[in-house]
Amino acid sequence: MSTEPMSHAQRLRELLRRVELAGGYQRAARARQTGVHQVELAALEHLSVMGGLTPGELGHRLGLTSGGVTALAGRLIDAGYVERAPHPHDRRMRILTVTPEGDAHLADYVEPVLAPADRVLAWLTEDDAQLIERFLDSLVALKDHAAAATPGPEPEHSAEPYSPALLM
Repeated sequence: MSTEPMSHAQRLRELLRRVELAGGYQRAARARQTGVHQVELAALEHLSVMGGLTPGELGHRLGLTSGGVTALAGRLIDAGYVERAPHPHDRRMRILTVTPEGDAHLADYVEPVLAPADRVLAWLTEDDAQLIERFLDSLVALKDHAAAATPGPEPEHSAEPYSPALLM
């Protein structure tokens, strides 16, 4: 282990890592408290922030198969939190959007998660806030680009024409 002091950039990088871990921990705790599955809350967050996504886009963001996202969307639609709408540019596709009930449900979940950030943000000057805003905006763009450019695993192909699941 190095005894050299960490640079500002190294300390900030480590803090960002800890912030992301703490956020995941807090979201999991909040999901446990509310009795709602974490993936359902994550789906609502993605749909709300992005203004709607196709099922394929949502599945990519959550790491779900098409069957998994179909089941998830069905549960959210049945609960009244999400609706399917025609895609604005491609009539063959559908887009999933959050309903007003879904936004209210999400707000009950997200507000306590964002409250610690609100407390810290109140300490900032306008100049500090503008600097952090530029940093976070750039970071989000780079992270979104990296995630979108990351391919999934190649499907395993078998010489067997039928999968065991089809035979059951």
